[in-house]
Amino acid sequence: MKRLTSFEMGAKGTAIAAGLIALGAATNAVAAPIGISSDFILTQVSDDGTLGNGSSFPGLQHDPAGTGTFNSNQDYLQPGTPFEGFGFQSVETGEIGNRNSESGGSVGGDDDFAQDFITDLSGGSFDNHVRWGGTSADGFVTIVHDFFFNDDDELINIETRITANVALTDASFSRAIDPDPDNFSGGTASTINFRGLDLNSDSDFDDAGEVAANSFVGSEGAINGAALALFSDDPLLHNTGIVDTCCSIIDPDRYLSGGDFPSSTGDDGIGIAFVIGDMAAGQSVTINYAYVLGDTVATVDLPDPVGVPEPASLAVFGLGLAGLAAVRRRSRSA
Repeated sequence: MKRLTSFEMGAKGTAIAAGLIALGAATNAVAAPIGISSDFILTQVSDDGTLGNGSSFPGLQHDPAGTGTFNSNQDYLQPGTPFEGFGFQSVETGEIGNRNSESGGSVGGDDDFAQDFITDLSGGSFDNHVRWGGTSADGFVTIVHDFFFNDDDELINIETRITANVALTDASFSRAIDPDPDNFSGGTASTINFRGLDLNSDSDFDDAGEVAANSFVGSEGAINGAALALFSDDPLLHNTGIVDTCCSIIDPDRYLSGGDFPSSTGDDGIGIAFVIGDMAAGQSVTINYAYVLGDTVATVDLPDPVGVPEPASLAVFGLGLAGLAAVRRRSRSA
């Protein structure tokens, strides 16, 4: 599967933003959520840059048979309290981010980033592709998310490009969700949650198809076994976590620390976070990760590996090392 390069992502995102301004559009103009679907996946990208849109169906649904038949009683986000979101943190901004809410693309409620644009690019490089961009209320950070997958994928690739509009210190980023595939009438909001993909249960994560705990955090429905996980092989330092607050945690430090449990069987949230480090004004960093789905955890669809990092990415990796040390210093001093 072809993945967009960081350069392609950045150039296209910049062109779209510039085009909106040239047309006289407000930088936080609001558009309706955009639905994306294939024979395997049905979801929508909201004006908040999240999957799902408040309490509106669909949240995130999966048909493992690939027939395009989706059961609203097996929605990972609906009903209950839908939660999918992203977080950013630095010394200058503090913890900020957006959650799956109904704020309509503007700052307020659970949202700190106002939408700059949302556009459907499906049918281009990928069968299904939505790009969202937003800027923090203080103007310090701009984030562009690309959500993309082909019709035969059982995953949603996400590429997030973060641009510092001012110099930022100790930056980090997270993505998180509360997976609820059994939260229907008579069902349960509890899931079986775990860090790492250990297919033969020997706890070493080094057999074929297995993934270490820092790169994979997943869940299975307690009733139907439906699996949803966050995965990344991005070169930036990263870690995953399971948190005991199901529906609100976007704090990158919480996931970088490994969360609250190595595994759990409750109504808990799962997330992944990345160390960015210090960013100069105007610097951009691109992060690749994915939501992967399956009828069981053994069948989740892992994406193709990201390419060898370009020299600029290697420099950012060095910043990540420094950033992780800073995170550890903050944790010790807390």
